Amino acid sequence: MKPRKLFCLILVLMFITDGCKKKEPEPPQQEQTKVAAEEKPEPTQREQAKVEAEEKTTQPPVDKTTPGPVERPAGNPAPSFTLEDLSGNKVSLSDFKGKVVILDFWATWCPPCVMEIPHFIELYDQYKAQGFAMVGISLDRGGTGEVEAFVRKYKVNYPILMTDGQVDRVYGGIKYIPTTFVIDAAGNIRQKYTGYKDKAVFEADIKALLAEAEAPS
Repeated sequence: MKPRKLFCLILVLMFITDGCKKKEPEPPQQEQTKVAAEEKPEPTQREQAKVEAEEKTTQPPVDKTTPGPVERPAGNPAPSFTLEDLSGNKVSLSDFKGKVVILDFWATWCPPCVMEIPHFIELYDQYKAQGFAMVGISLDRGGTGEVEAFVRKYKVNYPILMTDGQVDRVYGGIKYIPTTFVIDAAGNIRQKYTGYKDKAVFEADIKALLAEAEAPS
C-alpha cells in the first residue's frame, strides 16, 4: 500500500473510533456586541499576573482523555426524561419500564453515528420480543426535517426523539457522539460507550441483561 493511502486510512479509522465532537450553539450576536461594549481597559502587567494566578487555582483541568467505553455499576438510576418524537408525541423513559434499553445520543451529520444505525435496527428486530427497547435521541439542531428524511432513508424501526437541550446535560454532558447508554430492566445505567462500537458489543450487553432480568431473584 502506498504511504499516502495508508496515511488516509489511518485518519479515517481514528475519526470513526473517537466519535464526533458535539456541536455547541454559537452565542447570539447581540450578546457578543454587548460584551465587546462593556470590555474594560487592558490591565497592567501586575494586574494581569494576579488574574493569571487566580485562574490557575480556580479553573478545572482540561479533560484530554480519549473517548472510550466506561463501565457503570448497577444501582446508578438512568435520569428520567420526556421528549417529543418525530410526530410530536410525548415519549418518556418510564414508557420502557421493565425493559432493557439502549439509549443512543446521535446526529445525522455524524459519520460514526450513522455507521451504528444498521446495528441498532438489526438488534431491535432480533430482541424486541424478548424485552429489549432501542431509543435514539437526535442532537440535530435543524428541526425534524433532516431527521425524518434520515429515518425514511435508513428505514429506522425504533423511536427517535428530539433533544430538548437539557437531556444531554442530565446524562452527564454529552461531549462526543455517538454516546450510548445501556440501561437494565430495573432502570439502572450499566454501560456507557462513546464513539463507534461494533454490533457484537451491544449484543453481548443485551443478552447478558435480558438473562439477568429473567433470572429468579
